[in-house]
Amino acid sequence: MKRGEALLSSVVRSAADAIIGCDAQGRITAWNPAAERIYGYHCDEVRRRPVTMMYPTDVFERDWQVFQKALRGTPTGQHRTVRLRKDGTRVPVRMSFAPIEGVDGSVRGVVSVAHELTDEIRSEARMVAVLQATPDAIIGVDRDGRIVFANASCERLLGYHQDELIGRHARTLFAEEDRADLVELRERLFTDPRLRDETRTLRTRMLRKDGTVVPGETRLSWQDEPGGPLLVAATRDLSELHRAEERLRALLEAVPDAITGISPDGLIVLVNQGTERLLGYPRDQLLGQPYARLIPEEERERVAGMVAAVFAAAESRMVIYTEAIRSDGVRVPTENTVTRFDTMLLVVGRDITDRVLAERERAQRLQSLGQLAGGVAHDFNNLLAIISNYADLLGEEVNELAGADPDRWQPVADDLTRIQQAAQRGAALTQQLLTFSRRDLNRPRVLQPGAILRQLRPALCGTAGDRIDLDLDVAPDAWPVLLDPGQLEQILVNLCTNAAEAMPDGGRLRITADNLRPPRADPSFQPAAEQGRRYLRLRVADTGAGMSVETSARAFEPFFTTKAKGTGTGLGLAAVHGIVGQAGGCLAIDSAPGVGTTMTVLLPAVDEKSATVGVGGFPAGGGSAAGTAAGGFSTAGTAAGGGSPAGGGSPAASAGVPRPRVILLADDEDEIRESTARILDHHGFRVLTAHDGPSALAVAERHRDEIDVLLTDVIMPRMHGGELAARVAELIPGVRVIYMSGYAEPLLDTEPSYATAPMLEKPFTTANLLRILG
Repeated sequence: MKRGEALLSSVVRSAADAIIGCDAQGRITAWNPAAERIYGYHCDEVRRRPVTMMYPTDVFERDWQVFQKALRGTPTGQHRTVRLRKDGTRVPVRMSFAPIEGVDGSVRGVVSVAHELTDEIRSEARMVAVLQATPDAIIGVDRDGRIVFANASCERLLGYHQDELIGRHARTLFAEEDRADLVELRERLFTDPRLRDETRTLRTRMLRKDGTVVPGETRLSWQDEPGGPLLVAATRDLSELHRAEERLRALLEAVPDAITGISPDGLIVLVNQGTERLLGYPRDQLLGQPYARLIPEEERERVAGMVAAVFAAAESRMVIYTEAIRSDGVRVPTENTVTRFDTMLLVVGRDITDRVLAERERAQRLQSLGQLAGGVAHDFNNLLAIISNYADLLGEEVNELAGADPDRWQPVADDLTRIQQAAQRGAALTQQLLTFSRRDLNRPRVLQPGAILRQLRPALCGTAGDRIDLDLDVAPDAWPVLLDPGQLEQILVNLCTNAAEAMPDGGRLRITADNLRPPRADPSFQPAAEQGRRYLRLRVADTGAGMSVETSARAFEPFFTTKAKGTGTGLGLAAVHGIVGQAGGCLAIDSAPGVGTTMTVLLPAVDEKSATVGVGGFPAGGGSAAGTAAGGFSTAGTAAGGGSPAGGGSPAASAGVPRPRVILLADDEDEIRESTARILDHHGFRVLTAHDGPSALAVAERHRDEIDVLLTDVIMPRMHGGELAARVAELIPGVRVIYMSGYAEPLLDTEPSYATAPMLEKPFTTANLLRILG
């Protein structure tokens, strides 16, 4: 509980939005650092003061009613309003309110979350200003051909005021003899998005309000809206081309980004004020100079190759991330969109220093969260192991009783099954935490993707469900990769699960695996795909609801989910991100609302030939040496040699040797040691126990002629499992060693000897325990 409260407190303190807690009288009881930054008050200045002191008079009554609504127990949706800062200025915010409930369910107060809108409003105003300032007549057209917006320039070109155009059919703006062809083109573009890139510029004849026809050049683009895509048509009056060029030049100067024009020989031919601000040079010192001088020497060859591809029309548009060298020698990280414009390249550069710092801070937060996950995993998995083991022990007895008296004992058996299932879910959650933080236990090996995917097909079909058609297409020459097989399974299962959830009414799911060697660095991947590197490309494409740009950007964040509360952890794709990153690969999302989603995973290819490996990482037809990727639980119904799902079965079922095998069990957790010993004893093993390494060595000394197997925890006080195994092996040559671990990653990183022995991940089922013992 304390750890949960500490984590929640940390989240509140680090939140970018202002979070304010109030009691039932509206007095402030909680005030996070973001509230101090947005409103200007220190927490000590506002504690116990009425929150209404920040309500402007014109919104006081409305916002107080919203507060009262939340106080009555009804959370409120987000709405825009304003608040007063300490200095008396108004700050626009988007707020939501929710009741604070006590342990008895009564409402004790209200918590509000406010997101400052100053930058958004300023950005919207700039966008509107740019739209209205452009000399071209711009209209937005919906699927039915009706105009949904128009800019002020439409009046100059067409004679219509923009208000007259809203709701009007776009075909009435074109000469009558051209209308049929343009209507047909619009219908084809809305029906087949693939045609849109091929149809960008049209020569058109515009019909003005007074009946005159004006020659124009119309450029088409698309805008995704909640109600569907809009066709945006920008038309230029060619009879006033020179005037339009002057206005365009004015627009370039008004844009805050750095816009630079580059000739085919690499010289700067166009500079706007944004470029001067970004680089610190006056434009007369830039015009005619090589563009390469603005880029660090070590980056010039890479950037030159990418720019040449745009000039050669191999790429119509490209985003290049590089540093720019200012006049004072300071290097500035920039994002540069490069497009070809007539005979030159236009480079729109933006200073992304703030974004780089934010990404660095995010990486640090993820690292801290990973350390936290590792810290709790050991104890948490030990607790789950205790729950699972005792549930198995009880299950064996209750199943026998249920067979004799089902009316009385079958409900108890069902309850035990639910306990075991809950332990499995807890183990899977812990495993996902460790995976996304790249601290999970994995043993990579060279894999042939074709063999693995063919074995996984039944499981993936089960994940997709009966209402989804699954296609699997693997290139016969697909390159091998170095990866833990269980992690490859986890990648595909998580991606297929997400795809299936996006298609609740059915659809088509296509999984492909082929080879890719990018001709140039591809920044659309996270991180960017490396130029010329050999990758195995896995693509999982669905025909589901698709995602918005905002959702796609956050898809791999831990704990981010679009599912209803209580139906998802938000760790599935985060775990995929962790696995792929740990393997040195990269990810990309291609998605749009109503179109579907394609998840692409690139894994570095290797040259080595692989051993024949089955699903889960075990030799085909052989037994498991560890738990599955879901945290150590097997889906097998019985243990090797017999037994029930609860671990039942007679001792004789496990006895395949003249005498019971003798196991030395070392674990510092009393309950795990006791429950595991009881399970082994029930299945015909003789068990000697020890609570730490030195005690286990003493037992090994006394029973050196009897012990067959050392089953030891990895992390124990006084002596870790690897050291114990080495010393027992000296006493008993040929003794079989099996490790147990709830979280052993720190030791596994420094002890290569662990790679040679089987690892049983906690929590484990009776079936897994018996299987590893053979």
